[in-house]
Amino acid sequence: MAAGPTPPAFAWAYNPELEPYPYDPEKAKALIAEAGADGAELTFYVTEGGSGMLDPVAMGTAIQADLQAVGLKVKIETYEWNTFLGEVNPGLEGKADMAEMAWMTNDPDTLPFLALRTEAWPDKGGFNSGYYSNPKVDALLEEARVSTDQAKRASLYKEMQAIVQEDAPWVFVANWKQNAVTSDKVEGFALQPSFFLLLDGVTKN
Repeated sequence: MAAGPTPPAFAWAYNPELEPYPYDPEKAKALIAEAGADGAELTFYVTEGGSGMLDPVAMGTAIQADLQAVGLKVKIETYEWNTFLGEVNPGLEGKADMAEMAWMTNDPDTLPFLALRTEAWPDKGGFNSGYYSNPKVDALLEEARVSTDQAKRASLYKEMQAIVQEDAPWVFVANWKQNAVTSDKVEGFALQPSFFLLLDGVTKN
């Protein structure tokens, strides 16, 4: 299960102190009642498939069932991948309440900068489709991108993850894992979370 916007594959920047959101339907019901949202009707955009998506229809249906179990009425609208992006990337406001999304790599230098900053709102050219905004997160991301001190960058990104998890603009579900077939004739090869093939130090017997 995922606990935040940066996966453990990026070990240098990952915050291991974060725990995944607990499964607690009773607490969910209490929070919904407190917000006066009992029986709220939600539109949920789901894609049929696409780059990095993890069985999106089945996952979307499971999410719908969990939400309906705590009293929310969820209508799924399913789209082909390119149509889905055309609906989600310009922003969800006025169209849907939530959307399912996955990324092939959650590089801390890239994804949060493109999808969590205030300056990444759709009308500003970014992919912050839910219009999340937290000035502290903005400042941490800006500083981490320009710092040349890797230890400081790691600290900034870990702090960012803790704030984003607390704010919960996204519900973190799972981390994508790569699989590969290798040969004992090749030595020194390792999969990279960035999906780059780094072949320095790789030898063939």
